[in-house]
Amino acid sequence: MSKDSEEKIETCVLCGKKFDMNKAELAYYRNGKYPLCDYCAEFYGFYRDDLI
Repeated sequence: MSKDSEEKIETCVLCGKKFDMNKAELAYYRNGKYPLCDYCAEFYGFYRDDLI
């Protein structure tokens, strides 16, 4: 099993939803350590620092 295919279950800091970081398309770590799920990442996307 490759490292990329392993599940990396995280809990979104905003909504509390558990999700697999490796399978989520939009999810990211806010400030490098706070996980955001796909929904919250899309909803709060205009706050992303790296898009500026």
